[in-house]
Amino acid sequence: MNGDVEEARVRADAGGEDHPTLFPLAEIAAPRRAPQEVCRGIGLNWLAAVELFEKGWLSFDPGEVSKLSPPQAAELSFLGALIAAGCDRNLLGQLLAGLRKPYAYRMDRLYYDWPTRAWRLLPGRRRLEERFEHWLDALVDGGEVEKLEAVRASVERALRELSRLAPW
Repeated sequence: MNGDVEEARVRADAGGEDHPTLFPLAEIAAPRRAPQEVCRGIGLNWLAAVELFEKGWLSFDPGEVSKLSPPQAAELSFLGALIAAGCDRNLLGQLLAGLRKPYAYRMDRLYYDWPTRAWRLLPGRRRLEERFEHWLDALVDGGEVEKLEAVRASVERALRELSRLAPW
């Protein structure tokens, strides 16, 4: 199991109240949604959601819950999106093999790496910045003047756009 992907899990605190980890504040403040509403939003047939519970994939019975907690909504969205995308039972089993139940993962924080057949955490901003700096250093070390000029032109264009939009 890839421990990094656990950073994308939505959790509830020990006291039973919802305290999601890495969950956008707007989603926390948003009113809780009914399971049927989540299903409609991801294009999942209601009977498929019930079957996810009956087959042991979903940790809660969507028919018994009127409003979903953030971890429940994440779990239904995660599993439901895979089913709505066309995953059958066998493929679902393969895709979930490296993850822990309940499958309350944020899809916007993960991707499935098909060559290694494992879920991976998308790089965060700091990691992207580190990779960008490393790439710039490699361009300098390789004497890639044309590519560096292209990067500079892109940065200058972005700065002009920001200064045009800036309220100051």
